[in-house]
Amino acid sequence: MILYLIILILTIVSPLISSHHQSPNIIFIFADDLGNADVGYMGSEILTPNIDTLAHSGVILNQHYVQPQCSPSRAAFVTGRYPIHTGFHDGNIMQGELWGLGLEEFLIGEMFQEYGYKTHAVGKWHLGWRTWRHTPIHRGFDSFFGFYFCAHDHYDYTCGLRSGNKTSSENRTERRMRKYNKKLVKQGLSIRQPIPDNYFKSTKDQDKAGQKYFDLRENYFDEKHRLVDKMRHDLKGQYSANVFTDAAIDKIKNRGEDPFFMYLSYMNVHSPYQAPDHYLDRYTSHMKANKDRKSYAAMMSSMDEGIGNITKTLIAEGIYNNTILVFASDNGANVGYCKDTEDVEGGVVFNKRNKQRIEPGSNYPLRGGKRSIFEGGIRSVAFVHSPLLQVQGRTSNDLIHVVDWFSTFEDIISDGFTKPPLYHIKNRPPSDSISAWRAISQGLPGKRKKFLININTKGGIKCGPNAPFKGIRKNQWKLIVGGGGPPAGWYNPYSAPIPSPGMKYIELYNIEIDPSETLNLAPSNPAIVLDLLRELKLYKETMVPSIRRKKIDLTPYLQNMTPTPIDVTDPRNSESFFVGVQDKDDLNDISFDFEYSEVTEA
Repeated sequence: MILYLIILILTIVSPLISSHHQSPNIIFIFADDLGNADVGYMGSEILTPNIDTLAHSGVILNQHYVQPQCSPSRAAFVTGRYPIHTGFHDGNIMQGELWGLGLEEFLIGEMFQEYGYKTHAVGKWHLGWRTWRHTPIHRGFDSFFGFYFCAHDHYDYTCGLRSGNKTSSENRTERRMRKYNKKLVKQGLSIRQPIPDNYFKSTKDQDKAGQKYFDLRENYFDEKHRLVDKMRHDLKGQYSANVFTDAAIDKIKNRGEDPFFMYLSYMNVHSPYQAPDHYLDRYTSHMKANKDRKSYAAMMSSMDEGIGNITKTLIAEGIYNNTILVFASDNGANVGYCKDTEDVEGGVVFNKRNKQRIEPGSNYPLRGGKRSIFEGGIRSVAFVHSPLLQVQGRTSNDLIHVVDWFSTFEDIISDGFTKPPLYHIKNRPPSDSISAWRAISQGLPGKRKKFLININTKGGIKCGPNAPFKGIRKNQWKLIVGGGGPPAGWYNPYSAPIPSPGMKYIELYNIEIDPSETLNLAPSNPAIVLDLLRELKLYKETMVPSIRRKKIDLTPYLQNMTPTPIDVTDPRNSESFFVGVQDKDDLNDISFDFEYSEVTEA
């Protein structure tokens, strides 16, 4: 209520305040696995007063689309390119896999840096970590605070990476890496790679010591342009959403004179479903749900409070009127389908023994969920909030895809693409991004009329589609080829699921009148199907090979090569070298990389 009153006053007063023109600050917030129906302004019983206030006084994006999984959505956001053009179209980077976003890609942080922005990444990365070149600090971000992997415990920041997560080839590589690491240590050197603590300890040693891989770190360049890599063991026991909120607020308070771009990626509400008791207490009486659903709701309330505190900080710092805040989710809620715990597609989403719901998120009444390309998997809750919006307090039904934020943000900071960058970092590959700024800010018709959903070439997604699939949206029409799920039913957290009517090889839906995808119109509209199939064919002709499970070539690390510092892409740090921040007893005290690194076939 307090935030609502403050924003109401500022909304009235801000147009009357004359201010000199300056580049706006931009904060992009990614929630993790948040259901389309799981915020208050969408009718949920989950308490999100701050998000509701920001959304209602901004622009709610009713048709904002993402990819059905974490890594592909994040790759699309930071590159402004469809996954078929970055090699991410076949799925996630799983814990410990040795591949990542190609080094030839031009990322959104680099774009902001070209315009003189300070850039900060906070929270989840999940785009590759095997060499320093693949980490945020060398991909356009002046600082990073968070974790490289896909998920961890919300309190102790550990992940249970085991040899079972890797292929035999990857395990052989790890053994050779470990052997080579010991050799370098004997020579007084170390190759401290951007990996979690305990990574080179064997599974047996970890089990004996009760340890798991620790994955929370801070990266930045010090006053001598050296890269600092600090593992934040001191934050064990503190809740992740609160830690990331505090880190974001700290960056805002110590922002300096330059405008800033912040990429804040919470792990809430991704499993494990954990939250402090004082958030859980809010749901003991009014929510009639199981433990996981209440924990999920409490996780959402924690993130909501954090976003409210960030907004209050912007106001207190006097920069609220010149800041744009965007909120979205990386994919729909995980609704629980998994072949290991369920019978047949669309039939059972409850544990057979106790009939408890397996996963607590909700996209209802949208169909499907995370990993599927039905609306529940790819239609993301989203909004934009800023006093800079010319038309506020409305809902937009324009098509917007996650790739569009790249051009939208550049449109904003370049005054409609009229102001050139201050300097050039690297060449840009072709973009799939279309600016939506005028549609969002002024309420003009949006430019996007179609987008590629995805072209998956392998299937085999755990707890998701088993066969290759593809999809496209054009105007009101959505075509799915090969099956959009599983999951493919309708999953309400408070009642038994509505089973899928059965997936057909070709499905066509009119999303404007049937957003829940209940009626397949393909048999009665062959001309529309044919047109969309032609569009898919054109996209497929531009497709690059999948890089999923193509490991980074580690040969240089396994040879007698002298480690050398890696060049930083930002010319301000062209002479950088590295310093690790570790305990005195830790031999891994110098951070090196090698001159040679490329992606090769596993």
